Amino acid sequence: MNLGKYKFINYLLFTVAISFFWTCSPELSYGVKSFIFDGVPPPYEAKLNTIKDSLQTSETKTKKTLVSIIEKNEFNLHSPYKDRNCESCHDRDNMGKTKLPIPELCNQCHTDFSQKFETLHGPVASNNCILCHSAHQSKLKSLLVEPEKKLCFSCHDSKQVSENTIHKNIKNTSCTQCHNPHGGRNNMSLQSESCYNCHNNYRKEYKFLHGPVDSGNCFQCHGTHKSKAPKFLINTGDNLCFDCHNSNDIIKPKYHTNINNNGCVECHNPHGGKNDKFLLNKQ
Repeated sequence: MNLGKYKFINYLLFTVAISFFWTCSPELSYGVKSFIFDGVPPPYEAKLNTIKDSLQTSETKTKKTLVSIIEKNEFNLHSPYKDRNCESCHDRDNMGKTKLPIPELCNQCHTDFSQKFETLHGPVASNNCILCHSAHQSKLKSLLVEPEKKLCFSCHDSKQVSENTIHKNIKNTSCTQCHNPHGGRNNMSLQSESCYNCHNNYRKEYKFLHGPVDSGNCFQCHGTHKSKAPKFLINTGDNLCFDCHNSNDIIKPKYHTNINNNGCVECHNPHGGKNDKFLLNKQ
């Protein structure tokens, strides 16, 4: 009985030892497997599954070859990644960390939006470019990490967006058709001339354009669709005109001496006209 017990213990120890060597050493694992089974491939000859990044690389400086299987062009690639120029962004001598913090690193090649816009979109203001963009590759345009609307609604409340009157019928309209994803002149980051998606395009209507219209800056005069003011104007009557135009200069010409309480828009079209004074047809 004791002999059988010792045999069982020896068998158990042998099994544990074999298991240990099997998992810890590819060479020993191969030796054990090939002894027991036929047709076991030698170590390091197994085929590797590589990501389909539509890129085929050549021999690198370290003489190691990275092979990519290409079936079709599925990915958009960031230029440094496409060129395998990792060192343009990453520091070899510092565990591959980026050479500069974001967005300084991005701004070496891309626009510095803090210098371009008065107000910045949250991710831009917080220097978090990679919240929206992939640093290497993406199947989506502009290297987005998610489809556009899904990406926007990961931060913005979709219900709150749809409750806004102007958004009632947007259906599948892209958010960026009206809003600039990086920033703008106001906290809504509206694209220049995005108002023309719904309103008259005065560029096609008039030969001469009023300054704010010509610059695509509708919000210099008009507020949002939540405003209760007539035509959503941000100021009342001629006070809006005098925000830019000097009232003393206005009353100097003879034709303005007797205007009394007449408003500017009784004679002038605020958007543009067939002449450089934007005079209404009745004049």
